[in-house]
Amino acid sequence: MQRAIHLAVLALCGSVVAGSAFAQDPAAPEFQAGEAAQAFMEKLDTDKSGGITLEEATAPQREQFKSNDTDGDGFITEDEARAAFAAQVPPEMLEAMKERGMPDPGSTFVKNLDKNGDGKVDLAEFEQPTKDSFAAMDTSGDGIADEAEATAYFEAMKTKMEARLKEMQEQMQQMQPPPAE
Repeated sequence: MQRAIHLAVLALCGSVVAGSAFAQDPAAPEFQAGEAAQAFMEKLDTDKSGGITLEEATAPQREQFKSNDTDGDGFITEDEARAAFAAQVPPEMLEAMKERGMPDPGSTFVKNLDKNGDGKVDLAEFEQPTKDSFAAMDTSGDGIADEAEATAYFEAMKTKMEARLKEMQEQMQQMQPPPAE
């Protein structure tokens, strides 16, 4: 789930950064919640039961955490987060982020996940967003997220992101000076 969430967040962040370009590109692919849910299920339903448990959802995160915690001390620091982000994102995107004054991804990562304020992220903090997402997805409360629940969750996330993107575009338009007469 972590890889799926990382990819979804990365894709959504990219759409926010280049939102106006995608909004005007009729060839841009439309996000389909059902397709995303299918891919989610195929990737994480490791026991092929037709549903994903919290254990299945967090298992890839434990692997990702180990990979990002390069010194093996049980924490991900800003430097480790920055290096992990740089390994997953093309250098030109990092440069564009920097040029646009966007915050450092390592600092942002720690700021967003470090709930105890110690300046680093432990495994429990790293897993918490997935646990929260899983709880929101498992609407039946049975401890298993099935494809229908995943589809509804992804559709709701799409709707929220579209509303946020529209809001950001409107804010950007308000910041532009009026055309000269």
